[in-house]
Amino acid sequence: MKKSMKGTIAIAAGIALLLGGGGSLAYWQGSASTTSATIQTGELSVALTSGAKWEVKRGSTTTDITSTLSSYKMVPGDQIIYTVPFQTKANGTNLTASGAINWGGFSAVPAHLTSSVAGTYNAGAIAGTSFTVASGTANGQLVFTLTWPFGSNATNDTAATMNQNWNLGATTVTVTQTANGAN
Repeated sequence: MKKSMKGTIAIAAGIALLLGGGGSLAYWQGSASTTSATIQTGELSVALTSGAKWEVKRGSTTTDITSTLSSYKMVPGDQIIYTVPFQTKANGTNLTASGAINWGGFSAVPAHLTSSVAGTYNAGAIAGTSFTVASGTANGQLVFTLTWPFGSNATNDTAATMNQNWNLGATTVTVTQTANGAN
């Protein structure tokens, strides 16, 4: 065999070994890692808090009936006041939010009983069904009032009012993030 043929075979065998993994390549390499780069998320929530209270107002006297509610029987001349505290949390650098109240439960009350709803939030009155959510933690309360007139303002409708149950619940408070200039 000629020397040139032997050289060609040797080169081909060397290339085959390198391509087949029989050899190794050396190269330079460097790496760097970032330091801790933690970011936090904010919070938007609403919850009912403890301290809901039921009261009955009769004339100028108001009595707490929270502990005796299950046995209390409303009669003409009573005004029942149900107060429910709630709390919002809105924590975020660019967070803005609105609150909405869906007042429920009053549709089943007889028409000659007067029902009203009111609320306060962050030391101000809630007008209607919406409010602007305050930054941080803020407190509010929902107030449900059911008045049963007695005397000349009353309607004599005993069939619709005796031995009845009325659920004043089904009210929801919702907080929703609003756009604040973000694209």
